[in-house]
Amino acid sequence: MKNINWLDHIANLLVVILGISIAFYMEGWREDAGNRMQERKYLESMVTDLQTDIEALDTLLSINEELSAALVNLSLASVGRPYGSDSALMYQTLKIQYNPPFTPQRTAYESLKASGKMDLINDFELRNHIVDLYEQFYRGTAEYDDALDEHVRDFVKPYYMKNVRFTGPQSIDPAFLNSDEFRNIIFAYRYLFIAKDEFYKNVLNKTDSVKNEIVGYLESQ
Repeated sequence: MKNINWLDHIANLLVVILGISIAFYMEGWREDAGNRMQERKYLESMVTDLQTDIEALDTLLSINEELSAALVNLSLASVGRPYGSDSALMYQTLKIQYNPPFTPQRTAYESLKASGKMDLINDFELRNHIVDLYEQFYRGTAEYDDALDEHVRDFVKPYYMKNVRFTGPQSIDPAFLNSDEFRNIIFAYRYLFIAKDEFYKNVLNKTDSVKNEIVGYLESQ
């Protein structure tokens, strides 16, 4: 009976197992390295988008201050307070007919979302904060913008077309200020706008916080 060199067989088997294990490890390492590279690219693009959003929100909040002042003056004028010159009244009357909306940069986020690989963002808490910003906060700005657009479209502009009379290039007949309808429209507009402005400020803080969180995460890698 031929003697079997079990030690040699076992050694060969171990070599095969080791080779397979190393191959699996290398494949896993390459896949993980690829995922981390993809994660970095997505997050770096997202930081660029968020910085653009922060600048846009800063600009919009400055515009909101002017719109808010116009709404305050018109609402006070509707209850008999002085409104200044005719040209100032006309400027404020025209100004509140348009609220520039916030249009966030969503390219990087939507691309990652469409890929079905949100879990590329390895930090679970960071991933949740990003999703919360885009799906809750940014959606909230769109809802406020839509609500104000509807108010202007359905109430302000139709009222102006029927009841506001411009008497010259820089003058306007202030009689419309005494209307109960205008008073209701302008006060409703004012308080809806206040809510929008406060929410925009919260969104700016959230956007800045998430951007800084992403930057800190990238620097730690």
